Amino acid sequence: MSKLKKLSSEDLDTISTDFGEILEIEVSKVISTKELEDLDLDIELNYENDQLDVDVDLGVLFDELSEINQDMLNEAIDSAYLKFDSYIDENFRE
Repeated sequence: MSKLKKLSSEDLDTISTDFGEILEIEVSKVISTKELEDLDLDIELNYENDQLDVDVDLGVLFDELSEINQDMLNEAIDSAYLKFDSYIDENFRE
């Protein structure tokens, strides 16, 4: 695998926005909009020494009748990270 290219602040903004979209898509595969009352994404990028770390805090408020559980959300997050890795490989590797 090639190394990560030097990222600008614009690149980091793009990466954050695109990861948010990827995450929303993956979560929507697990959570029906009828079961979801609120979704809050907090994405934190840390780019130091040519290393990119991405942390996400997913706040979800469910309908009281929802059967969604934390394991289902974790699967959606894991899937989003896998898609995100491919996205980085395709767009930000030398």
